[in-house]
Amino acid sequence: MAKKRIEPDDDQQVADQKRYGKPKNFDPDFRGPLKNRSCTDIVCLLLLIAFLAGWGVISYFALNGQNPTSPICLDEKNDFTIPGNCMPYVIPSVQSPVAVFPGWVPNGSKALGKYLNAREITEKIFQDFRATWWMILVGFLAAMIISFIWIVIMRWVAGPMVWLGLLSVIGVLGYGTYYCFITWHGLRQKNGVEESFEFSWDAESYLTRQGTWLAFGIIAAVVLGIVLLITLFLRNRIRLAIALLQEASKGVSSMMFTLLWPVVPFVLQVIVFSFWGLLAVLFSSAGKSDGVLIDRANGTQLSNQPCIIADFQNDTTRDCVFSSYQSGNMYTYFHLYNIFGLFWLGFFVVGLSEVSLAGAFATFYWTREKAKNMPMFPLAGSVGRCFRYHLGSVAFGSLIIAIVRFVRYLLEQLDKKLKQSQLGFARFLLKCCACCLWCLESFLKFINRNAYIMIAIYGKNFCRSAKDAFSLLMRNIIRVVVLDKVTDFLLFLGKMVIVSAIGIFAVHFFDGAFDNIFPEFLQRPSQMNYIAVPLITVIIGSYFITSAFFGVYAMAVDTLFLCFLEDLERNDGTLAKPYFMSKNLMRILGKKNKKEKTPKIASTESL
Repeated sequence: MAKKRIEPDDDQQVADQKRYGKPKNFDPDFRGPLKNRSCTDIVCLLLLIAFLAGWGVISYFALNGQNPTSPICLDEKNDFTIPGNCMPYVIPSVQSPVAVFPGWVPNGSKALGKYLNAREITEKIFQDFRATWWMILVGFLAAMIISFIWIVIMRWVAGPMVWLGLLSVIGVLGYGTYYCFITWHGLRQKNGVEESFEFSWDAESYLTRQGTWLAFGIIAAVVLGIVLLITLFLRNRIRLAIALLQEASKGVSSMMFTLLWPVVPFVLQVIVFSFWGLLAVLFSSAGKSDGVLIDRANGTQLSNQPCIIADFQNDTTRDCVFSSYQSGNMYTYFHLYNIFGLFWLGFFVVGLSEVSLAGAFATFYWTREKAKNMPMFPLAGSVGRCFRYHLGSVAFGSLIIAIVRFVRYLLEQLDKKLKQSQLGFARFLLKCCACCLWCLESFLKFINRNAYIMIAIYGKNFCRSAKDAFSLLMRNIIRVVVLDKVTDFLLFLGKMVIVSAIGIFAVHFFDGAFDNIFPEFLQRPSQMNYIAVPLITVIIGSYFITSAFFGVYAMAVDTLFLCFLEDLERNDGTLAKPYFMSKNLMRILGKKNKKEKTPKIASTESL
């Protein structure tokens, strides 16, 4: 009798199974996300509704607590154009009427000079945006098209695409390392040894310094070495990750609406951020405005005693000029409430997106004969289940992460307060606490993501789903650490290839390398103030667009991976318990579904 081949990690898996609970049992009626489920974590949903009601109340106070003040006004002759609440600072360099924000009054002419300098830089930046806006949009559109094509093509050629991505990243990093060191060597021969570093607001000045290119070259070389080592020593595990990528690509391609889904959470995030920003601005200028008494004749301060602008009576010899806002402790608490709302609602939107996508991809995995039995709109069904049953669970998971992020925010604010003090050890302790909280937040995000997948499949509450997901992952910890993280790394490489390609093309385009190739109306503007403005915008925007597309893809991989682990525990490939996984995954793992044997019909000659 042939002995069963034991994988090297079987002993470790058996030990983990004893420690983290029993594996899932076979259920002949299980066919993916359960239809019969009930509402979960209703208390957390009610708490979220109460929080939103409170947010509306403080927004009412913000709107009714405004006390706008007049700006500082100077005319072309550096005289005052508005009588009353205007600070008599005379700046000889001003050639046109200028309005200066009241918060800069105590700094006098120095603050006004900084304002004018920042205003000039801002105007130049907007000029560059006006001249290159259509080129930036073309870069964004290219990122969308390339990301879409990359995901669709991986359905058939995931292996070649992954290896091509690895080789492309290696080539790009190699070229980048070569270019950086060649540029550094050329600057060193031309200018000699560089002197000490000097800070400058001009971003382009850094491109002419030897240290910039040397740092870029070292970073590129280190990253290149890491990529080469991972490619050489994890090539067998990469084959398993490729199989998961193929399944994920099939799932995304069979549900094309999932690629449009990122638009929904993006719009919700914009709404949340806009509401938070509006309240933040209102809170910053809410309350009473205090001022100081100024002599109208010579512009000198009469006394140190403050005056209240709103209660100041008209006077022919004195003015009550704005000095500061006195909002009180109430508005400080409102500001903290507003910050916490930004965190909670932001993570809530992320949770909604993950539960909705997880339900759709789980339906894809647990459906046999997908061409015949797949629902018409699996994503819509998953979204409906999420909104009907599991808003409370999403609120619970997002609340936990929001609390950790809020504590991190408070520690960061406290660190800023202590920056000018001599309490170095206290700041060190704050940094350590902030680092620990960052690690805790990252871990909770990982747990939340897998808990949301279990919620989408089984419809249980958040705590039960988190426990089941954690136990399942720990029972298969070796596969989780290697396969899941290698898959994440490969997805990251795909994003880097797309963003790097667009970035390199943008650099050469805005540098004028294609002026002799493209027609005149497609060429770059003849004059630009800062070439880095459109270049950085294209690169950053392309990264976010590519991340949105690959975020759907990553959620598909994580969901299918969790379903794959459950499939291994529930089924054994027999006629009674066949696997749901694809033939490619079974082939890589050395498993297969047994087929029913057809009885042989005896021949007439043997009778």
